[in-house]
Amino acid sequence: MLRLRLFLVGFVAITFATSITRAELVWRPGEGWSDETGGDVSASSSRDQLDLAHKYEAQGQRDSALKAYKGLLRRWPLSFFAPEAQYRVGKIMEDQGDFYNAFQAFQKMVTKYPSSDYFSQALNEQYRIANLFLAGEPQRIWKIPVGPSMQRTIEMYQRIIKNAPYGDYAPQCQFNIGIADEKQRKFTDAVDAYQLVLDNYPTSSVAANAQYQIGYAWMKSSISGDYDMGAARKAVDAFQDYLVRYPNSDKSVQAQENIRRLGQKQTQGAFDIAKFYETQHQTRAAFIYYNEVLREDPNSEQAVLAKKRIAELRPQVEAMPGGLGPDGSGNPALPPQRLASAPGMPAAPGAPGDQPLPPGTQGAGTPDAPLPADTPETNSAPQAPSTGSLPADPNAPVTSSSPGETAADESSSATPMPVSSTTTNAPSSLPPAPANKTPASQ
Repeated sequence: MLRLRLFLVGFVAITFATSITRAELVWRPGEGWSDETGGDVSASSSRDQLDLAHKYEAQGQRDSALKAYKGLLRRWPLSFFAPEAQYRVGKIMEDQGDFYNAFQAFQKMVTKYPSSDYFSQALNEQYRIANLFLAGEPQRIWKIPVGPSMQRTIEMYQRIIKNAPYGDYAPQCQFNIGIADEKQRKFTDAVDAYQLVLDNYPTSSVAANAQYQIGYAWMKSSISGDYDMGAARKAVDAFQDYLVRYPNSDKSVQAQENIRRLGQKQTQGAFDIAKFYETQHQTRAAFIYYNEVLREDPNSEQAVLAKKRIAELRPQVEAMPGGLGPDGSGNPALPPQRLASAPGMPAAPGAPGDQPLPPGTQGAGTPDAPLPADTPETNSAPQAPSTGSLPADPNAPVTSSSPGETAADESSSATPMPVSSTTTNAPSSLPPAPANKTPASQ
């Protein structure tokens, strides 16, 4: 029995030692342990190994070709043929639909062999893959698709920019980061991304699109959730800057239309708020907003009705304490007003109660000395009416491999979004309104 045990122990030791010798395990920083004698290394030189990989690939044996290329990189990482092998690893993965790992393989090519002739080709493939993710290619966990990831898309574009900060792809990559932020409804981040295009690549072919898109992002932000008057103002400013900088651009007509639409929403918003105040018997507040309609657009249809209501309400306002006020609008509050930063912000200290903002006026002025209501307060404000939809985004996600190219089909990118009526240039001292009451126009 003892002899049998000694024999088994010796047999196991010899087998283990033999297996280690044959495995030839090699450890490399950043790569870990690898078997240098697997079936993927069958040639005696890097040249022969490359030829073997080419042969497998030509025969459609992608898995064998992939092993052969990887074998070359493990055995001869500094050879003349290593850059091509690393590039081919990425191409095979890309052809197999393993896009994220293909991107990483191309990144190894760019990082390890920056002086190679394959550098620009690897960047081009990275750009193509990032565009696929921007267009909705799902990220995968263990090869299982789990939905698109705009954050991963942004990281890809950032990596490409870092690889070649002033290369042909950098301006478009920076622009596409803004598109990806918009897809996540991160409009402020999107504006920052587009601004970087203007700051870093002012003469690029996408600079004009970036300036336009700043306005469009603010426009989308202004109707995202509660209407943001500050964002609407910034949208108008950005579109006006676009018209000044690029008067002959292909989207100058659309920019003018966007400014017009925003102006209409300001006028309609003031008119709806005025009607709401009338339903609440708050005559002075209604009078102020009817005057605001005239200030916004004296030639509008709403202005015609507003003039009539101003004439009818004037005697009542004149009889109130403070009368028509110093500017004739009915508002006797002289101090400049603070801007509210969120819907439902309480009135200024000293105001009678915490009065939420009127419908559709997020970002409007909340008076330091608000006017007294004509009737007791209520506890809710109306929902602002919807009066249209955003124009389609002319800068659709880029799927071409050509740097500087943007999609021009305005029907393909943005889903129409409801737009709330409101004022974007509210007077400095508009009265607050009770919450959750429906205006007469609704």
